[in-house]
Parts: sequence; C-alpha cells; structure tokens
Amino acid sequence: MIQNIKVSICVPVYGGEKYIAQCARSLFEQTYENIEFVFVNDCTKDKSIEVVLRVAEDYPQRKASVRIVNHDKNRGLAASRRTGVEKATGDYFLYIDEDDYLEKDAIRQYVACAVETGADIVMADHNFVMSDGVVPHYDVVPADKKEYVKMLLTRKASIEIWGRLIRRSFVMEHSLFAPEGLDLSEDFVLVPRMAYLAKRVAKVDALLLNYVRYNPDAGSRWVRRRGLETTARAMEILDDYFSKVPDAHDYVDVLKRAKLYNKVTMYGMASKADYGFIRPLYPEVNVWQTSIETKYKVLLTLASWGLDTIVFRAIGLFKK
Repeated sequence: MIQNIKVSICVPVYGGEKYIAQCARSLFEQTYENIEFVFVNDCTKDKSIEVVLRVAEDYPQRKASVRIVNHDKNRGLAASRRTGVEKATGDYFLYIDEDDYLEKDAIRQYVACAVETGADIVMADHNFVMSDGVVPHYDVVPADKKEYVKMLLTRKASIEIWGRLIRRSFVMEHSLFAPEGLDLSEDFVLVPRMAYLAKRVAKVDALLLNYVRYNPDAGSRWVRRRGLETTARAMEILDDYFSKVPDAHDYVDVLKRAKLYNKVTMYGMASKADYGFIRPLYPEVNVWQTSIETKYKVLLTLASWGLDTIVFRAIGLFKK
C-alpha cells in the first residue's frame, strides 16, 4: 500500500520567523498521512522554532511526528540539510526551505509516482511566488538519463534540490551531501551527481511546491564574495567527479560548457567589485570554440577585456 511508504520532510531553520508558519501549515495539512517532520534548528536567533511548535498545536494528529533537531552551533544550510537526512527515519525524504510551502496533495502525488516508477528521485514542477503574482515553472526530465545529467551540468534544467522526493537509502549509500560550509550552489554540486547515480529519475507533471521570491531576508541583490567562491568550488567538485566516472569521455565537452555557464551565472550574481575574482576562472576553456550561445560568448569576451560596466549592463538586459 502507498501509505506504507514513510516520508521525512526536512526543514533547515534559521531566521525564518516571518514565514515559517505558512510553511509548517502546508506540511501539517498534507493529505498523505505517513510523514515525519524534521526541523533542524541551526541556532536560529529568532522565534522560528516557537512558531513551529505553536502551529503544531493546531494539528494534534501531527504533533507526535514533529521532531526538532538542534545544532550546538550555527553550521549553515549544507550541514542542516545533512543533519535532517541523517536524523530522518523515512523511506524517502524531501527538503523544503522555511519560507516555501507545498500544495496540500503534494506528498501523496510524489509517493504515488515513486511507487509506480521505482525511481530514486521524483521531482515536480513549481511556482515562483512573487510579490505581484505567481509564475509557474515547468521542468523537463528526458528519458535519456545521460542527457538529463548534461542538462543539469549546463543549468538547462532545474538544479534545485528542494522539492525532490529522494530515496534516503540511496543518499546514505553514496554519501550524497554537500560539503559543510558550501551554502551557495550546494544544489548544483549535488543534483547532477544524484541524477548520474540514480537508477531512475521520475517527474510528477504538477505544480507541487511554491518557492517564495518576495522574502527580503532570503538574500541581498548581490551575492557576497564567499558565495562566489563556493559557486566556483562547486564547479571544481563536479569537474573532478565527472572527469573520473567510467564514461568520463562522454562528459569532456559538456564540462567545458558547464564551466562557461557557471561563469555567466557568477557574473549574474556578483557586484562589479567582484568581477576581478570571476574573470580569470577556467582559462583552459576557449570561449569561441565552445558551443554556448553567442550572447554569452560576447559577454565573456567583454568581461575578459575588463569592460565591467558594459558587462554589468548586459547582465541586466539578460535578466529582463
């Protein structure tokens, strides 16, 4: 029976007091019954945990399944996610951030797909919830798994790890966790490797998760230098990993493209003050001999010439 599958929902908690009530209610109101809720308190300085416990009082049938796991010091997002999975007891788990929320029937649909397909990973579509409305995002999972991995490496498919139902034993067997401290691009460093190792990745064609983009506390307009460094580090880890897999020859060209797309992504996240950190990355990749879009070739060439103001303006146009 489908209800025999236990799901652990893992929520890293730090500074989410304003939004976590909506998240918690969306979890406690799931139509699927066999769920445990693992909230990892990463030494939050606000009342987020108190809010969770207060909301749980409104759902007496769920209270016994609510677990609070406390870190003894602030360790960051990657460590919180790892703690959640290590402490989980479910057959599958799902990450959700404290300011996001699920549709009420989400877990039932995820589990039904997992049971039907036997997939190690089940993903779904999601909504971007903006201050002025909702923008749906529909993803594609090709039948050819290798093609999907290549899409992930080049950011042509969603790389977010949240909103995916993942078999816990699969993650524990392969120790699929981001390095502690790598709190930006931790999704990017994990999801392509997960997809590569998974026996199957399946998808529910439904908008099941709502990703809140209007939270002003979720991040500033520009990513700090530390975030850029971890994004570069994520690409190093992926480059090393896919250079050593048995079929590494199939990933030589895509890794070149992945590096350039990673560089473009970093320019899009950075202030001009940090362009100097990005510019010298990946000197071994010839921009004009790599099959990326012409607009990105031009952008990276202008950046290599130090024309930072033009690059900054071009990035702004790309985002529109």
